[in-house]
Amino acid sequence: MNKTVLLVLASILILIGVVKPNLNFPITKPNVVENIVVVTPPSDEKVRELCEPIVEALRNGSSSRNKDGKRLSDLYFDLATLIELDGENEVVKTTEEIRQANSLSGLMLRLNIKGEYPGLTEAAYNFLVTQIGDDIVPLDSNLRSKAVDTFKALAWACNEGSK
Repeated sequence: MNKTVLLVLASILILIGVVKPNLNFPITKPNVVENIVVVTPPSDEKVRELCEPIVEALRNGSSSRNKDGKRLSDLYFDLATLIELDGENEVVKTTEEIRQANSLSGLMLRLNIKGEYPGLTEAAYNFLVTQIGDDIVPLDSNLRSKAVDTFKALAWACNEGSK
């Protein structure tokens, strides 16, 4: 009796080894949902015109502009949210802190796009200077709102340049 059980078991194992059925069970992979941020164009036509050099710098740059532009757009939108925090949650208090947050955030994300988009750095810097100035001043509600709109416009410009 034991011999026949062992022979049947060995036959089944040999048959499995020869036929090699697919034993992978259908496991559904979780759907990865990307964080979707809706970036709206600036309402002021003059601001849109000032954003054009940024859009063009991205379009004329690296072949990976789609990915880089989206990452930059998300970065600028997040910076706008950071600047927008007010009251108890206030993080950014001066225009100098805006510039520091802007430069540090690119380093933290390790974007590694230096030199891939000629003119992008200068265009973004010039746009920031025209909107919030080059002086170190504390943010009041008007300047804070303007800085938020500026970074949202940068996010829009980067998103447009990625297309």
